[in-house]
Amino acid sequence: MNAKRIETNKVYEITVGKNTTTVRVINIERRVNGQLVFDCLNTKTNKRLTVADPKRFLKEIKTAKTVKAERAKSGRADGLLSGLDAAHKVLRESQRPMRVKEIAEIALQNGYCKLNGATPEFTISAAMQREIKNAGNESRFVKAQRGLFAAR
Repeated sequence: MNAKRIETNKVYEITVGKNTTTVRVINIERRVNGQLVFDCLNTKTNKRLTVADPKRFLKEIKTAKTVKAERAKSGRADGLLSGLDAAHKVLRESQRPMRVKEIAEIALQNGYCKLNGATPEFTISAAMQREIKNAGNESRFVKAQRGLFAAR
């Protein structure tokens, strides 16, 4: 990977011997001879390490936050939101926990999204539960009670 493309506070996959691991770049220093040195934190063991060779960096690992930020920037070509983004917008506007069927109805009525399936509420419910499971505390949704979701 090109040393100029490596940024602080981003997560990268690097080689350590024959193995690979993920690290978060904490600091980038330029030495007297002009060489860049990367101060990193291993995300699995929380140990610090210094990487002097940028060729050890294989690729950037997208975290949930960066994926959300990219999604928010790009948007959709037709100007509509995804079902999940529309559900989040509805929950933020209502400022109360709601059932998924009600969320889907409001999102479709307000024209936030276009869900063509036979059961849009099940599609949105599955997507919200998947985000809660995968993103954990970084999720935009939280289960308030059984069958009720709220915006974080």
